[in-house]
Amino acid sequence: MGNKSSSPGPPSKPSDSSEVNKAEPAQQKVCVNTKSSSLDADPGATEEEEVCELPPPMEIQDHLFKPQQTPDFTIDPAEPDEKALAGEAEDASKEKQALITQDDDSETTTSQEDPHEGSLETTVPDGREREKSLQKRSFVLKELVDTEKQYVTDLGYVVEGYIAVMQSGEVPMPEDLKNGKDKIIFGNIEAIYEWHRDLFLAELEKCLEEPERLGLLFRRYERRLNMYVVYCQNKPKSEYIVSEYIDTYFEEIRQKLGHKLQLPDLLIKPVQRIMKYQLLLKDILKYTERAQLHKEAEDLRKAVHIMHVVPKAANDMMNVGRLQGFDGKITAQGKLLLQGLLLVSEPSTGAKFRERQVFLFEQIIILSEAVGAKTPFSNQAYIYKNHLQVNKMSLIEHTEDGDPLKFTLCSKDPHQEGVSFIIQTPSMEARNKWVSNIRAILETQLDFLRAIQSPIAYQKELTKDMLPSPSKTFKT
Repeated sequence: MGNKSSSPGPPSKPSDSSEVNKAEPAQQKVCVNTKSSSLDADPGATEEEEVCELPPPMEIQDHLFKPQQTPDFTIDPAEPDEKALAGEAEDASKEKQALITQDDDSETTTSQEDPHEGSLETTVPDGREREKSLQKRSFVLKELVDTEKQYVTDLGYVVEGYIAVMQSGEVPMPEDLKNGKDKIIFGNIEAIYEWHRDLFLAELEKCLEEPERLGLLFRRYERRLNMYVVYCQNKPKSEYIVSEYIDTYFEEIRQKLGHKLQLPDLLIKPVQRIMKYQLLLKDILKYTERAQLHKEAEDLRKAVHIMHVVPKAANDMMNVGRLQGFDGKITAQGKLLLQGLLLVSEPSTGAKFRERQVFLFEQIIILSEAVGAKTPFSNQAYIYKNHLQVNKMSLIEHTEDGDPLKFTLCSKDPHQEGVSFIIQTPSMEARNKWVSNIRAILETQLDFLRAIQSPIAYQKELTKDMLPSPSKTFKT
């Protein structure tokens, strides 16, 4: 031990060794490994063949252990690499996650698999959902415009086809049609055609670029759309006349024009179109609400309401137009409030319950019987059976047998003494609707009668109702 510590070696040699180390590090490694193995086998052999001088023993130990310590030193540089790889893997996972969320069908699965990505689910899909809703809305808008173009074309087949041929006399017209029946066949379809062709179609096309105009458009032309109510009211008479000549006169005109559709198929187009507007507007409203365009949605809701009221009025008046045998003037009976198929019994005659098509107007309630079968070219007709004047009838909301679906209407007309009708509705909802409407018009008639008989007293009562009650006044 003392000899080893007392002979550290000449001072110049380690510097030479360091220079060799600096110049040829790879060679030194080979040399060290070789000497290391020779030290283990024969320590005395180091001085016999010496390619490069070995450092002192302690330094040899230090040097020998350096390769063993290199893993310790290489761990630190490796740790950032592992973190970087982990980070890259995480970034790749996030990128994959983002790609998955682009698919609408896998949004729910993605959120379930990785709850930590909740923030992405709440922000990205909202924007994508809005874009998706707007895209779907544009598809429905395009369908609205495309079907409008086809509708105008179909109306043109009638106006510029059938009507033009009939007026020109190219096909001899039967004598029975020359007394004005030809005008009844088409009603106001020419006015409908011109309005859609010259105005409404162009307005709808503007909505493709400015969808916010759509709801306001239907609101602006609400009164004009009531021309469909007039058309539908005339439709039953038109159907009856056309059915008489469908296989003769109108078939000859169809062949001359080269049309595939028969005249009844074209004359039903306005009825179908007025129903179609409501369906398309509902879809457009749905996607507008999903896109959270609140102002546009509000306008569209009003448009949908309009296109619910107009078709209902048109359908009601079409049924009224099928009423036959009523001596009075239908248009003088006020607004049609309700109509439907009910079971009606007349106790004074002992008749059993029979199906009756019942029409409730502001001034009258009419009972009729449906006759005939519905065909491709005509519908059932309604034959008048009886009626009650609203100002000369009373309502009994319950019947003796306690059936909740029944109510009774009694006549107070001296000319209809003892006449009453027990009416049975198909459901409680229908029963409540009929009873509430009848009750309301009876109260209106009663107020009107009181106002005529005692106008001053009636006015005082109205004024009294408007004044605050004593219990609501403040005491000073």
